Amino acid sequence: MHYYPSDLAYALRHRWPAATDAALPAPPALTQLISVAYQASLLSEEARPVVGQLVFAPAALLEGHAANQAGQHVLLFSPPRPYTEQELRRLTATVQQPGNLLAVDEDADGHLRIWGLLATHHAWDQARDALWTARESPPAVLLLRVVGPGSLVFYDGPTRVLTLQQGRVDGHGFVQFPVAWGRGRFAEALDYAHQEVQRAHPAAGPVPDELIVQLSQHFQRRIIARVRASGHGGLLAFIPATNVAERVGPLGVLRPKYGMASAGAGPRYRQLLLAIVGRLSELGEVNWAHYQQSADATLRALEAELGQFADLLADLMAVDGALLLTKHMEVVGFGVEVHAPHIVTNEVYRAQDLEASAVQAEAADQGGTRHRAAYRLCLADPDSLVVVVSQDGGVKFVHQHAGKVIFWDQL
Repeated sequence: MHYYPSDLAYALRHRWPAATDAALPAPPALTQLISVAYQASLLSEEARPVVGQLVFAPAALLEGHAANQAGQHVLLFSPPRPYTEQELRRLTATVQQPGNLLAVDEDADGHLRIWGLLATHHAWDQARDALWTARESPPAVLLLRVVGPGSLVFYDGPTRVLTLQQGRVDGHGFVQFPVAWGRGRFAEALDYAHQEVQRAHPAAGPVPDELIVQLSQHFQRRIIARVRASGHGGLLAFIPATNVAERVGPLGVLRPKYGMASAGAGPRYRQLLLAIVGRLSELGEVNWAHYQQSADATLRALEAELGQFADLLADLMAVDGALLLTKHMEVVGFGVEVHAPHIVTNEVYRAQDLEASAVQAEAADQGGTRHRAAYRLCLADPDSLVVVVSQDGGVKFVHQHAGKVIFWDQL
């Protein structure tokens, strides 16, 4: 089903969280907001695609919010500009940084206008487990990202509500990892993490699986979000930490142009994981909820270091080829070629839900070079997992199950 602006406005109102403090505009204004953004997404400005962020809220609300936040401020246009496709085409050049948003509201006559800009140092396209503090939270209003031709993402504050991808509603984007993609495939990493934590912090006692799993996924989401924001795309591959030498090298399926040697201090992710668990143990609560909510300066500094490491890995993905990690989050190499000329696949399968309880066959050649490399790797090494980020911001999670390459296509 292809959606038109009025249909999309209805779908958004239907999916809008009942418990939210954010109010949607009236149906006519919401339809116009969507229609103009959609039409603008099909244009270009000096060969640059129209991409950027919008926030629907009056100036008084955002000025009041920004006054109580760290690193946020409002710029007011004088006079406001009309909310049209051409104005949006020109002004999206000012919100290329993911933390900045054009501000839109209705005037006294009910016409939409662009009245200014909310400038921040945050990327609003965060996963549901993003670590917001009271002094850096996004406003509880409707946010809209234009991410490519015919592709819009709608948020209630930081939470994705609905995604329109090339005229079709795809749901909630990758707020959570596809359940079936990684089920049972990170078990060795979980065991390894428990062993390392117990060795380094025996007094911490049993560490909940949830903390280790959520921290790993939070780290992976940060990498993906940074690559999406950069616009360069990339390929992220995970392999088991065992038998790396058999998989990687001049004669292996995976051939890094830039390989990594073991550092004396040990893998960086392991260092940060142990430091985080150690600090949580000192604070008396070793769990994911406390890590998310704590204002402890040491924990927040460790979170910043984790983010910096994720950003570094995202930058490595700008080099042609894959970034290769073990499932322990150890860096094996980047600029990695997937060499599997003997692997031929004509058909792959699109998952219809997070569990892949239903799949739909598609021709393998519909994707680009990165996608085909991901398919070949999953066929050549069934224990591998791959994330493909397209230049337009689309994301595919890929794995093999029972001889079939299955992917989750998300925006």
